[in-house]
Amino acid sequence: MSTFPVPITAIFTALLALMLVGVSVRVTVLRAKKKVNLFDGGDPELGRAIRVQGNFIEYVPMALALMGLLEWLGSKPWMVYLLGAALVVARILHAWGIYGGAFPARAAGTTLTWILIAAGALLVLGRVA
Repeated sequence: MSTFPVPITAIFTALLALMLVGVSVRVTVLRAKKKVNLFDGGDPELGRAIRVQGNFIEYVPMALALMGLLEWLGSKPWMVYLLGAALVVARILHAWGIYGGAFPARAAGTTLTWILIAAGALLVLGRVA
């Protein structure tokens, strides 16, 4: 086993970092294709891509921080893996839902992300209180 204190969180951070690069490249490619420098230029496709990226940046860091704290505080590895896997699924659902206009997938991804953050926060409080 590694001497690194949060190896499971590190794995999911790396996977989600790659996903962030993917959604960010999509925004950049669409900006170039549609010749839009700032905001979305009124283009719905670019607007959706920007929201996928923005929402990712808004929620994923907090979820990863909570995962890292749980792992560092000695939570069972399966719990950290479960949170990480669920976060990856949630972010894929959210992106797919927005890109494809599939509201149920978007809603499921958003709801799952909120549940993960709330559960992670409660679990951290339970370990330190």
